[in-house]
Amino acid sequence: MIAPVCLDTLPPGKKAVIVSVHGEAAMTQRLREIGFTPTAEVECLFRSAMGDPTAYRICGTVIALRREDSRKILVFPC
Repeated sequence: MIAPVCLDTLPPGKKAVIVSVHGEAAMTQRLREIGFTPTAEVECLFRSAMGDPTAYRICGTVIALRREDSRKILVFPC
């Protein structure tokens, strides 16, 4: 069985399914409100020139996340 990985390791152009979101309650709640919920599909679109933040498509919306936040999201790559 494949183990989940942190969202920040997903390369641009790849999709994944969210397994769980961890971290501070306020940040976890905010991520869930914008669609980062278990079973949701997320796609890594591109990284900024310096590698942080990274743009992701989720629920038809593009969201930029800092590396420290995307490390708190576990996914199964597709």
